[in-house]
Amino acid sequence: MDTPQFPNELKASLDQAMSDFLQGKSNFEILKPIYEWLEIDSWDALISDLGEQMVLNLGYLSEYKFSDTELRDWMGIHDDQILTDSDRLGWGRDLINRALESDDDTLLASIHTYAVTASDGTTGVIGCIVEIQGQAGPSCDWQGLWKTRNDFLAAMSDGKYCWVTPFMGAVPDDVILALWQKPKVRRKRSKTNSKTKSTRSI
Repeated sequence: MDTPQFPNELKASLDQAMSDFLQGKSNFEILKPIYEWLEIDSWDALISDLGEQMVLNLGYLSEYKFSDTELRDWMGIHDDQILTDSDRLGWGRDLINRALESDDDTLLASIHTYAVTASDGTTGVIGCIVEIQGQAGPSCDWQGLWKTRNDFLAAMSDGKYCWVTPFMGAVPDDVILALWQKPKVRRKRSKTNSKTKSTRSI
């Protein structure tokens, strides 16, 4: 695949953006025309690393699936049977593996970088997360400039709710258990409260 040459008319914007980045500044407006060029004229080059790295939305997955209730329902485990962390980890890993093999962009998005070089030779990458939004097609969530690809990948994972894979390796047991929804403890009504309610209802 031939990579489109970076447009001369955008080099001034890139130089300014790179200078601001090195000074710890960020300016979306400067990079906006470069984002537009990547989406329209250099799309294939932007997503040339498609499938190499993905962002797993562990926060969303755990919110709806990491619970004893879901585990019992799906595995047919009776309420009187005690669940162990081993059970929870097995179910959690099964859910993660299924999410990684799915095309559900709510759970899984692709992550990309595009290498750029300023006029003075300074190099960096532009980061982007891409989701497929049904008939609307791909949607780019631009993440600005980064010094290296690894810097960008590391920053996009918080080590808990968002997990960049395979860059970060397998999700550890302690992360799965930390995200697990704690079983709700049912409180017994005291006899005093019961009598009070009974009296008020008469």
